[in-house]
Amino acid sequence: MARKEIKLEELVEVLYQWHMGSNITQIKRSLGLDRKTIRKYLELAQALGFSRDMEPQEIQYYLELAGKIQKELNTPLTCSKAHKLTSRYQTVIEKLLSKRYMKPKQAYRILKNQHGYPLSYSSFNRYIHLKYPKHPKSCLRIEVRAGDEGQVDFGSAGKMYDPQTDKIRRVHAFVLTLSYSRLPYVEFVFDQSQVTWVKCHINAFTFFGGVPKRIILDNLKSGVLQPHIYDPVFNRAYGDCAKHYGFIVDPARIARGDHKGKVERKIFVLRQQFLSTLESPAVTDANQQVRQWCFHDYGMQVHGTIQKKPYEVFQAEEQEELLKLPLEKFDIPQWKEAKVNRDHHVVFDKSYYSLPTRYIGKKVWVRGGLTKVQVFYEGELLKTHQRACVPGSWVTDETDYPPEKAKYLMKSPSHYAQEALKYGEFVCQLVNRIMTEQAYRNVRKVQCLFRLAEKYGSEPLNLTCKRCLFYEDYLMSTIKRVLDKQLYLLPLEEMESEKGKADSSFIRPVTYFTHN
Repeated sequence: MARKEIKLEELVEVLYQWHMGSNITQIKRSLGLDRKTIRKYLELAQALGFSRDMEPQEIQYYLELAGKIQKELNTPLTCSKAHKLTSRYQTVIEKLLSKRYMKPKQAYRILKNQHGYPLSYSSFNRYIHLKYPKHPKSCLRIEVRAGDEGQVDFGSAGKMYDPQTDKIRRVHAFVLTLSYSRLPYVEFVFDQSQVTWVKCHINAFTFFGGVPKRIILDNLKSGVLQPHIYDPVFNRAYGDCAKHYGFIVDPARIARGDHKGKVERKIFVLRQQFLSTLESPAVTDANQQVRQWCFHDYGMQVHGTIQKKPYEVFQAEEQEELLKLPLEKFDIPQWKEAKVNRDHHVVFDKSYYSLPTRYIGKKVWVRGGLTKVQVFYEGELLKTHQRACVPGSWVTDETDYPPEKAKYLMKSPSHYAQEALKYGEFVCQLVNRIMTEQAYRNVRKVQCLFRLAEKYGSEPLNLTCKRCLFYEDYLMSTIKRVLDKQLYLLPLEEMESEKGKADSSFIRPVTYFTHN
């Protein structure tokens, strides 16, 4: 039968009462312990030099003496039979645990099945813990001054009704907690995009009436593109937001939620105290109610760590220490890396924006604001366009095209008439005549006409157009034949006589048709 062990407080009381003159019977009645147990502990105390003849001591003396007695009673595990038996298998155990993915449970199974190990897993596990002790985990609690820090995170919040899509959708809870007062801001959203991430920050700053000097976040893509303990790469939109409001972005280490424990804990509290009692499934109603919950429910509970009410601490100490909100509203940007296509355009938010020819095939960064779209290459601003309101729109600056390509763009008839004046008055008249009907189809004919001017010259083309207008022949084959044979050099009268001769040569006399 195992001996009965008594608590440290009971042992201290036994020693103190015996020292004050109580006998074993009196101590038994007082504490309800067995006589043999009391006698055993008193004998151990006397062996350590404890005596009734000593002067009364401070409580610390009795505590230390009780600790020594209990230590003497504890049999070291290394002296147990199970430990000695298991140590015989130490070579096999060490070889097994050195293998990749090997765990003590699996090592025990192999030891039992293949080597005849006779003891239980509990005995084996005690041996492993004694032979391969684990270092205890420790942490350092860091408290900050008012207004210095806020911690932010997303957490799952179940499903809610989305009035825009008329569907029940999975929802996320955005939580920003002020580290000094522990006052939270909560907002329910349906996605974790960079625009939503930045918008939630703006709403939180408006809710608090100020901005904490530093924001601690985990490494989600909406905030951090490339996690690194020393040189993290931030999302461009979030970086712009930080510069606008003046706060420092301080990402926690990867997979270390304890580095932002104040906001991690708020996710569980939100589920237990708010979501468990939420009646309306609509996200709009939930967002209105959770703001009241932050101030008047959670904010008025005494916090277990600071032993104060977060809302009162916020109003009295922290609100004035926050950074002031800027006067100008932040234009939430959307950043995207894009490749310039052969048609001189990049695709951004389902619309198309033009760039000069020399950037075709290169990757650029596109920044989309509420009203403007800016394109950057290697940090240099290349182009600024007005943002398209309708998906599928083409926003094109025709000067981005090379001259030899730009001239083929579809323009108004007045534009082509103005261009035709450069080659002569009759060229302009012919262009107007061609563009009168089926302008979209005949624009190719006009462009061909301009190319003929480059090949033959403006004056020959002008004279040719004069003859075409005279004879009302606008076929491109006729124009090319006149230019090739230089028929434009002949006067119009001779052209008419030649035409008459050519026509009369095919007329037969009347006698040809007389039949005998």
